[in-house]
Parts: sequence; C-alpha cells; structure tokens
Amino acid sequence: MKIHYTGKLEELTKEQKKNLDAHYAKLGKLVDRRGEKEAHVVLTAVRHLKKAEVTMNYYGRSAVGTATHKDQFFALLGAIDKLEKQLHKIRDKWN
Repeated sequence: MKIHYTGKLEELTKEQKKNLDAHYAKLGKLVDRRGEKEAHVVLTAVRHLKKAEVTMNYYGRSAVGTATHKDQFFALLGAIDKLEKQLHKIRDKWN
C-alpha cells in the first residue's frame, strides 16, 4: 500500500512509526486484493489542534476518515480507524 502525505508531518518516535505501519498493513490486507492501492493523508494544524484526513478509493467509492486531536499521532490513528470502519462497510455491501 502506497501512502502519500500532504502537509507537515511532525517527527514521530520509533514506536509510533511502528504502530502506524502496523495499522497501514492492516488496511493493506483489507484492500490490496485488486492490485496495490494508494492512501492520501492530508495533515493540517489549526491553533492547538491537529487534523488528519485519510482518503482512499475502494470499489469505485471514495472513503474518507478524519480526526482531530492535540497530538498528530493520535489524530492519524483516529482517522485510520474511521477509514477502516468505512472500508469494512463497503466490502460487506459488495459481499
């Protein structure tokens, strides 16, 4: 799974990078059946809040997960979790 970041990605610790890679691998197992997919991550900051938006196309539909948090890492995790729920819902409709 290819991941494209837009915006300023703050420096993450090794544990945080490892955790994010595990979540992206889980998404990859879910969606990479018809070739390698791409995920677009948009990171923005408004005052003290960080916003993460993860967008992915799956079965011709656009799935978007967004989350905000004080810490960018937790915003990314929240957005990935919301995206995963949407992808499960789309996949169940097709099955």
